[in-house]
Amino acid sequence: MTLGPIIVSIEGKKLSEDDRYILRHDLIGGVILFSENYENREQLIELVQSIKAVKSPELIVCVDQEGGRVQRFRKGFFRLPSFRELGKIYDQSERHGGRATCLAAQITALDLLDVGIDFSFSPVIDIDHGLSDVIGDRSFHSNPEIVAELSETYIGGLTSVGMQAVLKHFPGHGGVSLDSHTDKPIDNRSLSDLLHDMQPFLGHFHHPDYNLAIMTAHISFPEIDSQMVTFSGYWLKSLLRREFEYGGLIFSDDLSMGAAEGVGTMEERINLALYAGCDIVLCCHMKDQMKLILESVKYDHNRDLESKIEKMRPSPETGYGLSYDDINELSEQLDHLLNNPI
Repeated sequence: MTLGPIIVSIEGKKLSEDDRYILRHDLIGGVILFSENYENREQLIELVQSIKAVKSPELIVCVDQEGGRVQRFRKGFFRLPSFRELGKIYDQSERHGGRATCLAAQITALDLLDVGIDFSFSPVIDIDHGLSDVIGDRSFHSNPEIVAELSETYIGGLTSVGMQAVLKHFPGHGGVSLDSHTDKPIDNRSLSDLLHDMQPFLGHFHHPDYNLAIMTAHISFPEIDSQMVTFSGYWLKSLLRREFEYGGLIFSDDLSMGAAEGVGTMEERINLALYAGCDIVLCCHMKDQMKLILESVKYDHNRDLESKIEKMRPSPETGYGLSYDDINELSEQLDHLLNNPI
């Protein structure tokens, strides 16, 4: 069996036989979990173990566990602040803001690793221009230099306990008002103007100590290319790979989102995103159609993809020596910083 370029969702709190059939397919590389897949920690551990037992190499298991309003697992997990809350602490004290950001990342990673989840699609490093409600408090700040600094601290917190980071949403979702979950956002800025938003991304691409991935934004930049980023060979191959020399995994955002609907059928979206340069695509909430979709996807098996996926698995060899036993103490420190502003 092999790991392929598609991450799917499942419907229930345990695997069905249909789920197992789909997950065994060579085109499937992982599973993204949502709130509807969670009842309690014991159930989640069992679900994750059953997903990873489906085939070898094991499927990766991931989730959106940013904090604030985007935290899929809540009851039984530690409450995570939004990135905006961390940015506000930074505005009062750079030292306290950095410490709170590192703590939030470490708690996130320890909580997820304890139940067997490989990584969260996090952090969000979009710039808050005051335009996007869907980004809003998911952004650290309106200042790209502060976003770059806090995101580096957050990435360091994740990697200190063995979890990899996924930066989103490249090249920046903060400059549009429409929500790509339901609409098709268009950003009319030029590439030179957009460099303001890309600054945090570009600053992380060549960090020697981190193995990073990115997630694309379903946004069109007509001054730069006619195709939205997820489906653009110019964005992903010419700019991201060649000009910016980015070598990590490229995840698409969920191809079932409203912004991608006009591109074509789901199999057409998958084929176009992979051809454009996405390494892995997310195809969520499509269970009833998944068997037919898999028959229509055009993909030549790429061993380089499997090696990239392996790099996204947790790396327990870290110098911090932190484990889940430390999470209560870390949470108390974070709560103190959140509840005792200067």
